[in-house]
Amino acid sequence: MTAHHLPARAPFDFGQSLRFLGGFTPGAGELTLGRHELCRAVRLDGQTVGVTLKAERGGVQAELHPERPLSGPQTARLLARLSDFLGLGDDLSPFLARASGDAPFAPVLERLHGFHQPRFLTPFEAACWGVLSQRTPVARARGIKRALSEDFGGVWNGLPAFPEPADLGTLGQEEAARRLGSERRGKTLLATVRAFAQVDPDWLRSAPSADIETWLTGISGVGAWSAQLVLIRGLGRSDRLERFDGPLEAELLRAARPVYGELTAEQLHAVAARYGDQAGLWAFYLRSQGDPR
Repeated sequence: MTAHHLPARAPFDFGQSLRFLGGFTPGAGELTLGRHELCRAVRLDGQTVGVTLKAERGGVQAELHPERPLSGPQTARLLARLSDFLGLGDDLSPFLARASGDAPFAPVLERLHGFHQPRFLTPFEAACWGVLSQRTPVARARGIKRALSEDFGGVWNGLPAFPEPADLGTLGQEEAARRLGSERRGKTLLATVRAFAQVDPDWLRSAPSADIETWLTGISGVGAWSAQLVLIRGLGRSDRLERFDGPLEAELLRAARPVYGELTAEQLHAVAARYGDQAGLWAFYLRSQGDPR
């Protein structure tokens, strides 16, 4: 075991992260949560690494439990992945500046002070969840995800690690269709695996959101909704607001009305517009008061 300090950009409250992750549906059964810590398993270069994250002054302590010793570059990549997972490096100041003139939103900010947006552990996992959960009951999608983790990823202390693209490289079309219950979704999953196996992870971290969205929607079977899921929940892009249509619009309206009153959809759009490139984080804070899915 090795221990490492992961610094967080202030304000940061690890308790807020734990609260959110305790109700994050796609991650159910993949974490154990304590009062001040969480444990999970991670795949890295073909091995499963157990991780314990603990509250620590100025950030989080990461304890790593690899199957085999990690090299320096491997450790650095894993620590960066864990930092991204908790959004530790996120700069909240532009969002807080926008919110300073929004009096109805002030109680939300007070309740969620220091809340950085957690994400899926990798954008690849977010993309796969978009495929698995498409027109599928959440409980079934979660079961498929866990089975893929156990069969192609690994397990540490009973916690499954979601596979990396290389782990799923042996998954064939027939098996993918059987596991997902759909030939079309099976093909989309395999196309997603191939695309993420070839893309540069550093490009995903640094490229403009519009470029990443174009790349994602170029994957066969991946639509605008899944692309937004990856950008927001996989990469933490606060400049992206989840698409205002159908159930998502109704869901955000339900979250917004206790804060802003009986506003219409048009009025909701107007409030979001005032947040500019921070609208995604504003919507995330609104929705995180209740069910964090």
